Parts: sequence; structure tokens; C-alpha cells
Amino acid sequence: AGHGSLIIFGGDDVSDVKRAIEVALAEVERTFGDVYANDAGHLELQYTARASHAVNAAFGAPEGKAFGLIVGAPAAIGVVMADVAVKSANVDVIGYASPSAGTSNSNEVILQISGDSGAVRQAVISAREVGKKLLGTMGDEPVNGAPSYI
Repeated sequence: AGHGSLIIFGGDDVSDVKRAIEVALAEVERTFGDVYANDAGHLELQYTARASHAVNAAFGAPEGKAFGLIVGAPAAIGVVMADVAVKSANVDVIGYASPSAGTSNSNEVILQISGDSGAVRQAVISAREVGKKLLGTMGDEPVNGAPSYI
């Protein structure tokens, strides 16, 4: 399940783009602490307390508000994670993708949420916990490669 990663950087100056690449590479280990996988699928969770221009451009997140990204594969797990997330805290759904709309038919669900920092963080954590339990019933315990940052 999933697509892999494509990152495109642009800037007014080559040094700006070079710095963006350096920052992105330095953050990979930290932010991959909330990517969990086993043979049955994967979970990916991302959180920022304050969305910037990049998150606004990519996902339509309101600048200055918290943003969360919740990915669950197989898609059935992603649906449950999304449901738990929006029921666990007062958040705004700004995007939802499923195999039939927005994921190019991959077997995953992606939820994008925004709102108060504490609420978004709680929604992401709640989704993570249920996702790990469900994915674990389909195979080994899902593992992450680094400590969670959320």
C-alpha cells in the first residue's frame, strides 16, 4: 500500500533550495518515528502545532493552525482511524482520500485535519493507538524505526 515519496523544492535562489533539502533530510529520522509497519500494512502520522505556507499549499491547511495527517493501510484500518480521530477531539476535516478518490487506487485512507493544537494532537494520538491495535491483529506488532515525536 502507498505511493512512496516525491519531494519538489523551489526557491528564488539555489542556496534556499539547498537549505530546504538539508532541513528535510535532517528531519527524516525524527518525523519517521510515527511511521509503523508490518507485513499487513502501514500507518503514518504527522503533526505540526502550526501549519506554515508549505502545508497550506500542499493540503489547504489554514496557516497558523495545527495540522494532522493520518494514513492507514489497509484502507479499512484507515477508515476506523479517521472515524476515531474525528470523534476523539474537536477538529476540522480538511481532506479525506480513499482508494476510490485521491489515492490512485492504493489500499489506504488518508485524513487531513486542522484545529486547536491540543485537539489535533489528541486526534492523531487516538488514531495511532487504534491503528496499531488493528494492524497488529493482522500480523506482527507494527514497529516504528525511531521514537515517536507526537
